[in-house]
Amino acid sequence: MGVGGRSLGCQGHAVAKASSQRGGGPAAAVRARAGAMVKLAAKCLLAGDPAVGKSALAQMFRSDGGHFQKNYTLTAGIELLVKAVSVPETSDSVEFFIFDSAGKDLFSEMLEKLWEQPNVLCLVYDVTNEQSFDNCNKWLEKLRAQAVGMHIPGVLVGNKTDLADRRVVEQEQAQEWAEKHGLEYCEMSVKEMKNFEAPFHILAKLFHQLYKEKVETFHSLA
Repeated sequence: MGVGGRSLGCQGHAVAKASSQRGGGPAAAVRARAGAMVKLAAKCLLAGDPAVGKSALAQMFRSDGGHFQKNYTLTAGIELLVKAVSVPETSDSVEFFIFDSAGKDLFSEMLEKLWEQPNVLCLVYDVTNEQSFDNCNKWLEKLRAQAVGMHIPGVLVGNKTDLADRRVVEQEQAQEWAEKHGLEYCEMSVKEMKNFEAPFHILAKLFHQLYKEKVETFHSLA
């Protein structure tokens, strides 16, 4: 379970930006000694069409399931949520700087600026809305344009599984698309509070693995 969740609002970007200026982005904030518990920090871009449940997912994750916004309102621009999560099967943790966007092209210029140098990606669609799934191609292209030539771990998330009778995007179809584009895949229901922590546990594990690989490479060159 994660600890220390807090919402910083739009102005919180200054925290991540300052970290970036000091050491190449939030990922550079590795505060650990050899053999000690490792604490990493990662800039997480949360993207997808409006009303697919991005903000509800982020809010529930931040509050450990204590908050679900039942009346939908469009996120105005960008919101930054910060929360640490334990890396599965380790004593280490990753602090996520989650950038939640409105999902409107109106904010595209703002997105390009605030999305610079991401460390992990979380792409969300609605299993009852085929267009939101089709648009994942567009969102993934935008996300990866911020880190050309770099490997950025990511997860595709199918939300609203509670609406099984209205489902139009099958799990196998989404799983195949995710694998084709180098993403992990999971499904959830924010409304029923099912599996909402899974995307971030997956990302924490992926990012931690990437960190370990870089450390091993460094040691092999030393």
